[in-house]
Amino acid sequence: MSMAGDIHLMERKHPVQALILILILWAACICTFTSDASAAPVSVQLPAVYETSEGEVGVLANLTVWTENGTGHVFVDTAPFTQVDMQGSARLSSMVACEITGIDPATRDFFYVLHTETPVIGGPSAGAATTAATVAALMNWTVDPGVVMTGMINPDGSVGAVGGIPAKLNASAMGGAHTFLIPPGQGNVTVVERTIVHKGLFVTISEEPITIDVINLGARQGVEVVEIEEIRDAIFVYTGHKIPLILLTGDVQTHTYVQAMQPLALALLGDSRARYNDTDAIIAPIADSQFESALNRQSQAIDDAQSDYDAGNYYASMSRSFNTMIALRRIGWHAEYLTSDDRGGDRDRYLRGLVECTIEEIEEAELDIADAKSKNGILEGIGAAESRLTIARGGLEDARRMRSADDAIDLLAFAMERARSARWWATLSCIGGSGTATSDDLLRDRAGRYYSQSASILAYASALIYETGSGGGGRGSGRGSSSLLTAAADDLARARIELHTGYYAGAIYDSLHAMVYAGTAIELIGVDDLAEKANKSERDAMSAIISARECGAEPILAASAYEHAKTLAPSDIDRIIDYGYSRMVARTARSFACHGNGTNVSEVNASEISESIRRIVETPANGDQNGQLDPSKPPAHSTRGGAEMCHLHGVWVLAVVVLAYFIMQRRV
Repeated sequence: MSMAGDIHLMERKHPVQALILILILWAACICTFTSDASAAPVSVQLPAVYETSEGEVGVLANLTVWTENGTGHVFVDTAPFTQVDMQGSARLSSMVACEITGIDPATRDFFYVLHTETPVIGGPSAGAATTAATVAALMNWTVDPGVVMTGMINPDGSVGAVGGIPAKLNASAMGGAHTFLIPPGQGNVTVVERTIVHKGLFVTISEEPITIDVINLGARQGVEVVEIEEIRDAIFVYTGHKIPLILLTGDVQTHTYVQAMQPLALALLGDSRARYNDTDAIIAPIADSQFESALNRQSQAIDDAQSDYDAGNYYASMSRSFNTMIALRRIGWHAEYLTSDDRGGDRDRYLRGLVECTIEEIEEAELDIADAKSKNGILEGIGAAESRLTIARGGLEDARRMRSADDAIDLLAFAMERARSARWWATLSCIGGSGTATSDDLLRDRAGRYYSQSASILAYASALIYETGSGGGGRGSGRGSSSLLTAAADDLARARIELHTGYYAGAIYDSLHAMVYAGTAIELIGVDDLAEKANKSERDAMSAIISARECGAEPILAASAYEHAKTLAPSDIDRIIDYGYSRMVARTARSFACHGNGTNVSEVNASEISESIRRIVETPANGDQNGQLDPSKPPAHSTRGGAEMCHLHGVWVLAVVVLAYFIMQRRV
């Protein structure tokens, strides 16, 4: 007899039991489909220090973390007061935890409750432990209460250096810890030992630096001290579960990528040579040595672009040609301005003409972007175009405010070429097919979320840089952390403009680009080996690009940024930024592709590209193609769509209930 028949028979013999069984089955089914709504809270001990007249004293605080189905909110409750950077630390921890587990942060709400007996607790040194606890909460894993950890969490999942380790270790030992996790390289730390001597009415305070072997200090107290470089290792110690780090390798430049970029690079080379000849003709009658010297430098730049093209580095060639076009336009416009009749008002009319030409180019770019959107162009191409168009508009407005004609011409030349590069990205977004239609509501929501996350990380980075005094950057960096924060703020300001103008794709990628700058500023705190950091960033970027392709996407923007880092980045920090940006763009492409908002670029039609190139090149008063000064703006912090949990708890409950039912039936 079928189970339905059994239940029907039971309804006649035992109606109450039948009703109870039906209710239990219904509850089990609900459990099956909602088991991921929330998991049991996870609690860990956070070591901290506070200053007394006799030096640092360690203390343990209790952090409880849980997650629920939600929309990406992060809630922090502290008692008593904590420093502001605790908020940023919690948000960064949730982002890193989601990246590790492959869970979309937009589908969860995160709750952090911190209780401590000390008056003030800072957030940075709790970042790694908070991340491990968040992963455990997301995966519904239990943690070993005897494990205590101190260390910052970096956006790439590495563990950053902190202070006060001996005092934190002592507090952990007194609290019953058997394992104490610390950042790499901090097994020996230097602290200042303070000695206070009272002699009558006088008090003498002396301070002497001493080196402490933290590992031996822990062994004497029965605590194993372990240096942890990557958060996955900490998660294993806490939970016993391993989350493998999978790095994919392969060719970054695929046939599809080459087909898309090679015609653009070739057209830019031809365009820059034509512009060079035109500029040479303009300055010839002037016989000005400064103009001639500037023009000669552009000749070398064109040769360098040709060399990159011959080597197959098409994006690098385009970037050089883009910069060359700006320089040539500036030289030619300056020369024409100087040869105008100042007394007859010709110079003012000439400047107004340049403004009008730039406005026309911006309007053409607006039309191209609108056309790309109507064709459901791939998101990263549209985002890159919207970002560049916003930059061009800003350059135009700045030029209009300039009192100096020279400054105005420089800004107009840049705005003109940047608008033309926006047209290239709009065109590229529709080559070889298009993406899936994405509603403005969805884009607006995601853009707002990325903007909020980026603003939070920037505020957190600013607080850390201020506290650690790391504004100068790492050794041999060429760029200080303060300049990275400034660049992040600029990207974020542009994203805000794009949110207001409805350029949501541009806002997504500019917010993510800001996140890369701010995250890099955090990651470089206390880092001396920038070359190794850059190499690791390269491996991560390559893996993200290959992973995106496995999901059906062709992340041209990410591959472009990767190529820029490999061939044009002037310093290790610039390489780290470019590779970081490449990684985020690729993960964004993968996220959209895996969720149906594809960024797929199918087999590219060379004639289609050539026609698009011809249309933009032949636009009056222009002379460039795609090109770009720095690696494409965007990424995106995307989610890694890998380890999805199978929630089988409800199924097991259902099976047990059915088994119990049949046992009961046998007794009836």
